Amino acid sequence: MLPRENLPPRGQDGTPARRTYAYRTLGLATAALLMTACSPAVFHPAAVQQSASQAAPAFAPDDAAAAEEQPAADQEAFTQAPAPSTTDDDDDAVAPLPALAAEVKSAREIQREAVADGASALEAAHQEHLAELAAEEERLEREQAEAEAEIERQRLEDQAAEAAAREERAAAEGDEAEKREDEAVSEAPVEQDTPAEPTPEAPEQAAPETSTDAPVFTGDLDDYLEELAAFHPGDISISVAELGGQGRTGSTAGGESRVSASTYKVFVAYGILSRVESGEMDWDDPIDGGRDRATCLADMISVSDNPCADFFRDEIGWEGLRDIAAETGGPATDFIPAYARTSANDLTGFMTKLESGSLDISAVGRSRLLGALESNIFREGIGAGSAGSVLNKVGFVDGYLNDTAIVRHPQGTYVLTIMSEGSDWNAISTISRDVEAALY
Repeated sequence: MLPRENLPPRGQDGTPARRTYAYRTLGLATAALLMTACSPAVFHPAAVQQSASQAAPAFAPDDAAAAEEQPAADQEAFTQAPAPSTTDDDDDAVAPLPALAAEVKSAREIQREAVADGASALEAAHQEHLAELAAEEERLEREQAEAEAEIERQRLEDQAAEAAAREERAAAEGDEAEKREDEAVSEAPVEQDTPAEPTPEAPEQAAPETSTDAPVFTGDLDDYLEELAAFHPGDISISVAELGGQGRTGSTAGGESRVSASTYKVFVAYGILSRVESGEMDWDDPIDGGRDRATCLADMISVSDNPCADFFRDEIGWEGLRDIAAETGGPATDFIPAYARTSANDLTGFMTKLESGSLDISAVGRSRLLGALESNIFREGIGAGSAGSVLNKVGFVDGYLNDTAIVRHPQGTYVLTIMSEGSDWNAISTISRDVEAALY
């Protein structure tokens, strides 16, 4: 215990001084101050409304009742205070979580927009890449087409060169054949009517001594043609068909397959006419030496031009030519690389269809081919023996002499074909004259 001199003085009634009103008031004030200082609101200040910024002090020094109620007021303030704020601004009246949520939402919107923009950019890049791939593929296809066209052009040039070489050889052979034919024609008039003197080496030839030994027509056309073929030198086949009138026909060895020589060109001409009319070819197409297709077809028939015929034959092809032969009704007509073959009956049948208009070509195409036949320059055979207008095509190579013709005689029209091996143009012209005399 403290010495009495250190104790608080007592009052007049002997009570300790701490029990006096002043001490009691001081104690309450101290307790209130301690409670306020230890309150959670001090350690975690809460945001208050602006109107609370002028709140009354923790205690009223002169009001004991207010001092007694202060702890309760402090407790009520503690229980009603909002959650602690993380902001340093005591004057901010807006809670931080909604603001943070708004910021997060805004950031997400920005992120979504960025993602959308990125996706759009990626799609645009993808489309651009696809366009580049398509352009590259188109370029490659174009280059491939150009390369193929160049290869085809080179192939055609090689073929043209080969054709030109063949044409030169054929022209040289044709010139030689024509020379031999001219010599044969020039020598024909001086042939003796009497047989040559027999020699040990060569037997006597069976040639008539006078013209009175020639066959006489007695009404049977087949027999008469057979006699005519046997009467003249060489191996001969004959076919004749009368158009109109009595419609007579006859032949000897007419179905026999023979080397056609250039008579095959009438089948080629028909093939070209058909393809031009179908739109597969055009008359203005360049063919040979600056000539167009129309000029080349006329030259192939009228002057028996070989380069044009070779070009057309390559265009149609061997199979195409065989189809033409089958279509025009020629069973003995065939096309092989060495020689084309046909028969007197096949040629007569073709020319009959041409004149009658039964071939599968237009009237204009028919007139074109007939005009070319009428312009034929080789007239030593049927043309020399007939009194009518002759539209013919000849063929001669290696001893084969052939002539097929549409003859428009004043008394009627007929078709005559004579094919021979080892004969001459004089024999063919004589046979033509005798056949026409038998008909009219």
